[in-house]
Parts: sequence; structure tokens; C-alpha cells
Amino acid sequence: MMALDLRDRITSRLKNLVSAPLERGTRQAITVAIASSKGGVGKTTTAVNLSVAYALKGFRVLLIDLDPQAHVAASLRSEIHSGHGSLTDVLTGKLREVREVVRSSRWDNLDLAGSEKQLAETETVLSAKIGKELILDGALVATRTHYDLIIIDCPPNLGTLTLNALCAADQLLVPTDMSVLALEGVGDILSALDTLRTRLSRHVDLLGILATRIDRRATMVNNTIQQSMGDLYGNHMLQTSVPQCSALNKAHLAGKPIFEFARTSTGALAYAAIADELRPKLGLAPIVNEAAKIATARVTANVRH
Repeated sequence: MMALDLRDRITSRLKNLVSAPLERGTRQAITVAIASSKGGVGKTTTAVNLSVAYALKGFRVLLIDLDPQAHVAASLRSEIHSGHGSLTDVLTGKLREVREVVRSSRWDNLDLAGSEKQLAETETVLSAKIGKELILDGALVATRTHYDLIIIDCPPNLGTLTLNALCAADQLLVPTDMSVLALEGVGDILSALDTLRTRLSRHVDLLGILATRIDRRATMVNNTIQQSMGDLYGNHMLQTSVPQCSALNKAHLAGKPIFEFARTSTGALAYAAIADELRPKLGLAPIVNEAAKIATARVTANVRH
């Protein structure tokens, strides 16, 4: 039995290697990893709402959830499994391309590659593999040709899954609140970025550092911290920040992006403005909608019911 099982596994792997290549598209996506070594800083909120913002602008977007907690699915009220494979299958080599597990969302122009709890176990398995950091990058070769933008929501740590996201990314966006632990986490992520550049020769640009959960009432404290961060990180600090906004938390609980849940809220206006601020840095030519237009549009007209 053991010999037969081994033979079946080898046969399956060989079929995978010699099977016909996936159909390639005509696009070439920019890939952005959204990462923080600390949880609770708005990482998934940022990934979800920027993905929807760019989809509403007319860009073809793929949102990949690499976090085993699967908060993206909760934020968009989506089923976790695609029914024909998972990211675990891709990362362990059972499937070759992320595109094989992608499914459409309720929003025009936005596709999802969802997470599952097994990803935590997969990370342990991957840790013993040679070239483990490069698996996701290799599994996006054909997938990239079908999208303008790929956004990866990373786990809140610097494990193998996050390193895979960084190695697959062209750009890194780091959200952080104003707490001491979160600010230290920014330094951890940037150190990891330097390590990838020096040891693996992977050049990932820092798209920006995004200040989140800003309490507008604590003006003096926020100004002091943001000034210090500006002195330390210079132009890498985004001009737009995300305010403390109860609508963002309520939108997550409702399983909706902020543009559908509360399109005129300060949270919606902030993420629309962030999308506009980042668009030129991403090399995305404008299609439609500026910040205010996105936030005030009848978003429900774009939602598939």
C-alpha cells in the first residue's frame, strides 16, 4: 500500500508538471503585499477596501488572503472555499497556479483567492522546503496576466506565508496605528524587506506607510508621533491617514466594504483618497472616479446580488 501511495503521488506530480499551461491574459498586474507584524492595525480593512476602491475605478483586481484567520472572507461575507482547490493546494504543489483557485466576488472587477485554517498547518510544512519563500511568486506567473492589480493580505507575523507574499510583491504597503508596539512592527517589516534584498536579491519597493486608527481628538499626541514618523521615514509616510471610524468596524461585522456600508463616512472618504494617492505610484492610469466620486457613488449598483 505504501508503495502504491508513493507511486500515485509521483504520478500526480508528473502530470502537474507536464500538463498544458494555463491560458494567459493580456495584462501584467502590479502586486502589492499589505503587511504588519502586529495585528489590529487595519491590515485586512486596508486590503479589502483598497481592492474594492480600485475595482470600482474599473481596474481588474485580485485579492489574495494569505492570513489563516480568513478575515477577508468575513469582511466581504464570502465563502472561504472555491470548491475546486485552495491556496494550500497551490503552496504545496498540488496545483500550479493561483488562478486555479480564484473565484469571482459580488463586485464587478474583483476576484478572490480565499484563505482557510489549513494554511497555518501549510506554513509549518513549507518551513522545511528549499526555496519556500518563492512558491507563491512562481504560482502567479499566468495569474498576473489577467489582472491590473493583485493585493495580498498577509498574516500578522513574519513567517513563511508573509515572506512568500513579500517575494511575490512589487510593492509593500505597511499600515500602522500610533501605538508603540505597532510602530516597532513597522521597523520589523522594513528589516525583513532589507533581508530579502540582500540575501535573496528580491527587490520590493516600499509603497508607503499608512497611519491608521487616528483619533482626531488627540491632536497633540498624533501630531507628535506623526512628526516623528515623518522624520524617520520621510516621503514613505502617506499623506492620507485613516481616522478612527466606527463605520469601518461595523462594516466588517456586516461583511461589507465601507463603500457599500457607509459610502459618505470618514472611513470611506479616507480609503478613496488613499486609492487616489497610491494610483500614480502603482503606475495605474486613471480610468474613472476620483476620491469623492467613489465615496458618494451609488455603490450598490455595482454589486451583484
